[in-house]
Amino acid sequence: MEDPLQHPVPDKVGVASDLEGKEREHVTGAQGLASSADGVVAVSVDGSGVGTAARCVLRACRHPCGWVSITVAVAIIFAAVVQPIGCHSDSKCQRIAKDEAPLIYNQCAAFALGAFLVHEVASLCLTWKLAQQAIDVIHNIRDFMIPGVFLCVTFAILVIENVAHMNSTKWHAHVARGATYLDSEPVYTVFYIEWLINVPILLILAGRYALSRPLDEVARPLVVTNVYIIFAWAGYFIQDTAARVIVVAIAFILYFFASADMFFWVRKFYDGSSAAELGYLRPFLTISLIVIFGLYGIVYLCRLCGVVSGSSEWLFFLVMNASTKLLASIAFAGIRSAEYHSLLLEMVANTNTVFQRSLTAAEIRDKFLLSED
Repeated sequence: MEDPLQHPVPDKVGVASDLEGKEREHVTGAQGLASSADGVVAVSVDGSGVGTAARCVLRACRHPCGWVSITVAVAIIFAAVVQPIGCHSDSKCQRIAKDEAPLIYNQCAAFALGAFLVHEVASLCLTWKLAQQAIDVIHNIRDFMIPGVFLCVTFAILVIENVAHMNSTKWHAHVARGATYLDSEPVYTVFYIEWLINVPILLILAGRYALSRPLDEVARPLVVTNVYIIFAWAGYFIQDTAARVIVVAIAFILYFFASADMFFWVRKFYDGSSAAELGYLRPFLTISLIVIFGLYGIVYLCRLCGVVSGSSEWLFFLVMNASTKLLASIAFAGIRSAEYHSLLLEMVANTNTVFQRSLTAAEIRDKFLLSED
């Protein structure tokens, strides 16, 4: 075999070879997909920075500010495209909204949800007051408070939503367009705004705090869910039938995509988490949300196709919005109880305790008689 050292290569040739190699890598990167260390797809085309942009977008999805930014950006884009008309500017829409959405329902719902909000706030304050004594001993005790804070926020948002329904101008609704049976029908945009706030909170509660999944796993279905909520809302204002079908179909595809990720949470929870010994309560919340979101989609599709009336859809959304948050509150009441029990057992097991036998009633009586003598 010939020794390559016998034929030295000039430095300039070596530099040129290195540059050619880098150019070949550059072209190869433009033709294929290269996974970065973060698991992000990175592609660079003629130095345009596409790979860097892709990394920035996907990294943004992992941060709450990124979730909000993506949701707001998609909402603004679709609002600019469909240009919905406010129900307050259409007399027919106002009349239909007043007939199909009686104020008594919202008044009762706001009163009941306000009571639950007071209960959650009081429970949170009392728990925090008692936890102050154990902060130095249990360093992660603040984590037990976060689900309670989230539940308080969801109930507060629901109260605000029902109060918004009580206004007479119906500024919270827009005029549906497209099919003849939807013309001038009110679309209650306030429902969709509430979902864009409360549904991410429910997903964080179910994925992060019930199933102990990392935020990286929770982020993708959370962002996808907000995106398909906006797609579904926009479907009411697209006049072209083909375009409306495409948008609604994309919304349902994204729902199944997000649901698959949520099922993945449950599978990972049972595969690798010791907390699975707590039973079915933790995954129950995630499975329930998948089913409930599917029911929302069925009712939405029926309304869009004219099978369900606007009043029926409104009443379903009103009841299910409150019921879903109550379900989350009940589930976390059980989860918190199990966590406190597990924490107490762990503290007892790790504490050196001196046990002293208690006196029986007879021994107490004899001791008392001896003291009298």
